[in-house]
Amino acid sequence: MRLTVPRLRTATAEDAESIRILLERAGLPTSDLTSSKPEFIVAYEDAELIGAGALQRFETIALLRSVAVSSGRRGGGIGRLMVQELERRARAAHVTQLVLLTQTASEEFRSLCPTSATCMSKTLATPVAERPCNVLFLCTGNSARSILAESLISHWGRGCFRGLSAGTHPRGAVHPVALELLRQMRLPTAALRSKSWDEFAAPAAPPLDFVFTLCDQAAGEVCPYWPGQPMTAHWGVPDPAAVEGSETQQWLAFRTAFRALENRIRIFTSLPIASIDRLKLQQHLDAIGRMPAPDESG
Repeated sequence: MRLTVPRLRTATAEDAESIRILLERAGLPTSDLTSSKPEFIVAYEDAELIGAGALQRFETIALLRSVAVSSGRRGGGIGRLMVQELERRARAAHVTQLVLLTQTASEEFRSLCPTSATCMSKTLATPVAERPCNVLFLCTGNSARSILAESLISHWGRGCFRGLSAGTHPRGAVHPVALELLRQMRLPTAALRSKSWDEFAAPAAPPLDFVFTLCDQAAGEVCPYWPGQPMTAHWGVPDPAAVEGSETQQWLAFRTAFRALENRIRIFTSLPIASIDRLKLQQHLDAIGRMPAPDESG
């Protein structure tokens, strides 16, 4: 039995044929997939599709449907992982009732639907105070750009977003200009430290909702398995810590990076995230990453 954790993501048009084949092999209906347009997630291991499942939403009610795992991978918890992710997405979309139609339920789904049931309904209670979205910013050294972003989103998020940062090869110390700039802007600095991204891939790590890479090197690294299956985007910003020259030139570089990050973060935190479907939200995230850097000369 393989013990690797499959990669879950939102299905795209390129996955449609593989999903259809998987569902037909599992004896599940496929004739209405085009008309009903369920929101699929897929589980991949390497380049192989090994699982799929979908939510079909009707305002505050969602149907959990078309959950299937390839025959060679059943019994390994993949179905349970997909159900948990679909339920998480339903909660994030403010769904209050989750419905499952079935004739039988395998061990992977029994926590949601006992084998004796043909129709099960699960109420998704809305927490009195929902947790803020956890947003992780990644750079190579986690000493400048990602530190600025962590503090900025905690400020502009106004309790709805929690900033986090890490590095693929952390320098172990925050750049002093970054700290002084944040202090001058009266932004929080007390909890800032340079750390490895391994902290956020550990089993006890907080679930991540968004992960943004700020440098090309970090974007090109093979990422760990992130708890929570977050949405990702590349928001490249030149590294102010790499600027050589006078103290004035260094400060100008840090202020330019600060402004670029602040512009993007203010736009991001103003998005109506709960009401945007995942594909459109991804388009927004990518568009934010393509925003030009501010012009300090003007």
